[in-house]
Amino acid sequence: MRILGFLVFFAIIFSELPSSAQTQSTFSHGFSTFGELKYPSTFSHFDYVNPNAPKGGEIKIAGLGTFDTLNPFIIKGSPAQGIMQCNATLLESSFDEPATHYGYVAESISVAPDLSWVIFKLNPKACFNNGKPITADDIIFSFNILREKGQPLFRTYYKAITKVEKLSDFEVKFHCPGNKSREIPAILGQLPALSKAYYETHPFEETTLTPPPSSGSYEVMTLDAGRSITYKRVKNWWGENIPSQKGRHNFDIIKIDYYRDANAMFEAFKNGQVDIRYEGSSKLWSTAYTFPAVEQGFVKKERIKHSLCIPGSYGLFFNTRREIFSDRKVRQALTEMFDFNWANKNLFYNTYQRIKSYFPNTPFAATGVPESEEKALLEPYKGQIPAEVFESPFTLPEHNNEQDIRKSSDKALKLLKEAGWEIKNQKLVNVKTGKPFTFETLIYDQSLEKIFLHFQGYLKLIGIEMKVRLVDVSTYQERIDQYDYDMILSSIPQSPTPGNEQRDMWGSAASNMKGSANKAGIHEKTIDEIIEKLIDSKDYKTLLTTTKALDRLLLWGYYMIPAWTTDSIPVAFWNRFSRSDISPPYNPFTFDAWWIDTEKEKKLPSHLQRYKGEEKSPAVQPAETKPACGGIFCKVWSWIKGLFGSK
Repeated sequence: MRILGFLVFFAIIFSELPSSAQTQSTFSHGFSTFGELKYPSTFSHFDYVNPNAPKGGEIKIAGLGTFDTLNPFIIKGSPAQGIMQCNATLLESSFDEPATHYGYVAESISVAPDLSWVIFKLNPKACFNNGKPITADDIIFSFNILREKGQPLFRTYYKAITKVEKLSDFEVKFHCPGNKSREIPAILGQLPALSKAYYETHPFEETTLTPPPSSGSYEVMTLDAGRSITYKRVKNWWGENIPSQKGRHNFDIIKIDYYRDANAMFEAFKNGQVDIRYEGSSKLWSTAYTFPAVEQGFVKKERIKHSLCIPGSYGLFFNTRREIFSDRKVRQALTEMFDFNWANKNLFYNTYQRIKSYFPNTPFAATGVPESEEKALLEPYKGQIPAEVFESPFTLPEHNNEQDIRKSSDKALKLLKEAGWEIKNQKLVNVKTGKPFTFETLIYDQSLEKIFLHFQGYLKLIGIEMKVRLVDVSTYQERIDQYDYDMILSSIPQSPTPGNEQRDMWGSAASNMKGSANKAGIHEKTIDEIIEKLIDSKDYKTLLTTTKALDRLLLWGYYMIPAWTTDSIPVAFWNRFSRSDISPPYNPFTFDAWWIDTEKEKKLPSHLQRYKGEEKSPAVQPAETKPACGGIFCKVWSWIKGLFGSK
C-alpha cells in the first residue's frame, strides 16, 4: 500500500452505525460505533476547536523526498503531501470520541437495521471549487472509479457493496446484502468526492501535476514539480460553517517544501524556513534543540500525549514469501537475537518502550493466555496454530547482560537446528542444501544503520550473515511495492476500531497483491478466518475478543520482530501559533485547528514575521510548473510514520 495511502485511510476505520439506526432506518447527523453520539444534531462545532479562530497567515511545512502526482488514490506515482485536504469526504471523523463520524459532504446518513444498505443525503450547498455542485452522480462515479482503478485497498474496503443507486440528485444508496460488518457505513463515509465531469476528459489512472477540481477546504495554488507545493484556502468555501469543519482550516496559505535528506530538513526548521516539526529522532530531541531560537523562546518544544495506536503494527518484518523465512522457528530464532535494551540505551536515550503487540496502546493488545470467550474462539483451531498460544503469555527476550545473550543464542541455535540448519566452520548452513544463512535488510534512512549493524553483530554469534542495504527513498519504495526484500523496518497504521482493513494487512488474498499492506506475505487460513470473524463482530465486546485473538496469532507467528513506541509525540514549532486548550485524544497533533496568533507573531524577530495584523500573508509568486524529471519518484512519508523510522 502506498505510504500516503496509509495516511489517507488512517481515519477511515473510526467507524460505525449510530445506535438509533440499529432499530429503524431514520436519517441521522452522524453515527458512532456501538455507542451514543457525543454531539447532538444541534451542535455547532467540535469541542477541541476554536469556532472563532482568526483566518489568515501562512504555515510552512517540510516534506522528505519529492512528488510527481496530485492523485493520491492510484498506485502510480508519489503523491504531493497535503493533497488530501483538497478532497472532502461524505463524513468527517470526530477526534474526541472513538469511532464516530458526522456530516460533511453528506448532511445525514441512514443505515438499514440489518446493515444491508446505507443512504447518504448530500448537502445541496456542497460544491467543487469551480462552482459546480457535488451530486449523486459524482459520488457514484467516485466509488466506481476508486474500486476499478484505485489502489488495491479500495477493492478490499468496498468488497461488500454490490450496487450503488441514485435515488435523487442529492441522495445515494449503497446496497450490501448479507453484510454483517458494522464498519461499512464508516468506510463509505470516508469516500472522497471526485468530479465526474473532470475525469470524463482526464485519465484517472495516470499521474498528473494538473490539479483536478477541489471539493475540500484548500486548492493547489502553485507548485514546482518535485520541490514544493503551495495550497491556498478556497475563497468562500462551501463547508466553512458546517459543524464538523467549523474552526478548522484557518491558514490562508500552506506551503510544503521538499528536502532530500533529514539533516537539511532540520536545518531549515532551525532557520525559520519550516514552522513545525514532529521530531522523529530521539537523539536530536535530546541533544540538538539548544540553538538560540529555543533558548530565546522563539521555538517551543512539547511532548503531546495521545490515545492512538502509534506507531501501529511496527517492527522488523520478515518477508515470508522468501524461502529462508518461511519457517516460524527461523523467525523466532532471529527474534531472540534482537537487543532492544541496547538500542534504547545507546541510541534512543531511553525514551522508548518495547512494543509487545500488533495493536499497542489499545485494549486490543493480547495479554496473558486466552480465557473465556477468546479461548472458546481459538479452541477449534488447536493443532493448526502454535500450541504456545494456549500455554504461555507471549514474551520477548530481555538482554541485560552477557548471560542473557548466551541464553538467547542457545535458544536460537536450538530452534534453527529443529528447522534444518546447523553450524559448520562458524557459519550457519542448511542441512539439505549446504547453503549459508544469508539475508538482506533494506533501509532508506542512514540513521537506522547503527541499529542494524548492532543486530548484524549479534546474528554473527549464531553464524548468520545479515547484509544492510541502504538505498534512496524512491528505490526503497519501488522494492517495497514489488515485495523485493528479505527484511524491512516498517509500520502499518492501526485505528481505534480494527475492521476489514485487516484483510489488506494480514489476509491471504493480499499476500501477493501489488500495493497491499501485507508486508510479511502472511498466507494462513486460520488468520483469514479470524479476520472475517473480527469484521462481523456484532458488538464492541466481540470486536475486543476477536482482535485479541488475531493479535495473539500474529505474535506467535513471529511475522515481525516488534520494535518500539512512546505514549507522546515530540513536537517543536516556531511560536507564532495558538490552538484550543482541549487536545483531542484520537488526533492531538493535527494542526488544522491551529491559527496564527498575531501577538505572538509580533514578538518574533522581524525577518521571521510573515503576518502582521490585518495584512494578509505575502502573495506566493507562481513557480514555474516543470514536468516531472525522469526516473521513479520517491514516496512521501507521513510525519507520524517518520517519527519511528528515523532515530
